[in-house]
Amino acid sequence: MTTPVTVYKNAYFDPADTHYMLSSLSSISSADECLCQCYNSMICFTANYFDATHECLLFFAQLNQGQLRLASNTVNTTVYSFGNNSNQNVTLFQQTNENVYDIWNTTAGSDSIYAVSGYSVGSYYPDQPAQAAFDGNLTTVACNYGPCSYGSESQTCGENTGFYLTMNSGPKVLTGFYMGSASESWTRVRDPMTITIEGSNSNGLALTLGSSWTLIYNGSAGFITDPGRSAWGTLQLILNPSIAFASYRLLVTSKEGIESCASYSEILFFMY
Repeated sequence: MTTPVTVYKNAYFDPADTHYMLSSLSSISSADECLCQCYNSMICFTANYFDATHECLLFFAQLNQGQLRLASNTVNTTVYSFGNNSNQNVTLFQQTNENVYDIWNTTAGSDSIYAVSGYSVGSYYPDQPAQAAFDGNLTTVACNYGPCSYGSESQTCGENTGFYLTMNSGPKVLTGFYMGSASESWTRVRDPMTITIEGSNSNGLALTLGSSWTLIYNGSAGFITDPGRSAWGTLQLILNPSIAFASYRLLVTSKEGIESCASYSEILFFMY
């Protein structure tokens, strides 16, 4: 089966959101090589090739998720569009009125234990719930102490904490995500280093049961290199995404250093 591709010469793709960039590749010798890079990725829909710099930009946005712009006649650029690499566009999850449930002392496959607002073990800082990770603001943060309390500091503080939520839009396939770092200058030590993400199609109280969840990601949170404060980490992709889930659960399994909680400012989920 062949995959049709549309080619636009002397043009470049300007995405509606810069987070739609999948990767920026250098030393790509030809437009055909750039085309192959996109073709070999199941979530690449658009590619830009710049002949003068041998640069190839890959996007998991289709043309209707940005603008096709004309380039100067003196600049040799090519845009490749795979219109049907997927049945639907990959889009950013936008929270409406979904409840985000803070949890602690929870690992992948285990039952969820609710965290509460407060300053003791099993709590999150009162004005820093996980809900803050979906408010579109890189200066607000989620801070969950986990097995620690306010004022105590340990490498394990904030581990096995996180949240789950059920989307009003129904089941979606998670393809990748970004996490944003906390805002204060000293909070590098609070950055999550590794996380797990699970999906579920159960409902109500069944979502508190570990047996309801399927592990789909276990790896980096995107902060291996310090991005700075109130900044986005690196894009992390879900390997072979295929199952649509209505609910997702994210857990921090380790953080960068010794502090009282794990914290992050934003989470962007890419879904179709």
